[in-house]
Amino acid sequence: MNSIITIKNLNYKDILKNINMNIKENQLVAISGSNKCGKTTLIKILSGLLESKETILLEKHALSSLSQNEVDKKVGFVIPSINMPFLFKTVEQELKFILNDLEVDKENRKKRYQKIVSIFKLRGITKKDPNQLYPFLKIKVLLALAVIKKPKVLLLDDIFAILRPKEIKEIIDILNVLKEELTIIMTTNHLEQTLYCDYLYILNEGSIVLKGLPLEVLQEDSLLNKMGLSLPFMVDLSLKLKYYELLDKIELDMDRMVNTLWK
Repeated sequence: MNSIITIKNLNYKDILKNINMNIKENQLVAISGSNKCGKTTLIKILSGLLESKETILLEKHALSSLSQNEVDKKVGFVIPSINMPFLFKTVEQELKFILNDLEVDKENRKKRYQKIVSIFKLRGITKKDPNQLYPFLKIKVLLALAVIKKPKVLLLDDIFAILRPKEIKEIIDILNVLKEELTIIMTTNHLEQTLYCDYLYILNEGSIVLKGLPLEVLQEDSLLNKMGLSLPFMVDLSLKLKYYELLDKIELDMDRMVNTLWK
């Protein structure tokens, strides 16, 4: 699997310290940590909103050598803001405005529009004013606008903060569909959401302190607790039961856990 983003010894002011990452194509990657650990700063650097002279490669091209317009074509970026005004009176107009800027013919623009509406389940709201939608639907529209231009990378900064568990699950399901054609990097304060990702980085005071497959990283419960991060309930319960030799691995499904314990 090829790398799409490579970061080498990134330092930024007193916020980020010696950050090294190798992000693979078509993965859903989570960056987690407590507040003010540097997550948002890192995402803004990758989006081009903050300038850094350090070595960051995007598709083997130095990020610092690309214009903001070139970065915007390759990178979609969403910082949710339920108060951000949309430009047009319908969701359809918002999406088609982005599509009309793409160098594709009318038939392919139509297919892309239909595909995005289907993936994000927007069919029932395309004629509605996006400014009048409730927060979950606004976030789905923001995501759709970022994805419809077919970026190589999608950056998401804490998009789950105001969502309910059912809404979070729907968004994560959508992200796992989207990663078939792009790479997604998301930040979150909640480790529960990282369970659905392919790779996890934990930042603390601007440095990477843990990295790897989510279930492997989450077994470092003592260190995570010291950083003020709470383990997902099923992971925490599994680790306690492993300590008493009642389980031999982390179990995320409650029914399977009960069945294992009753054997």
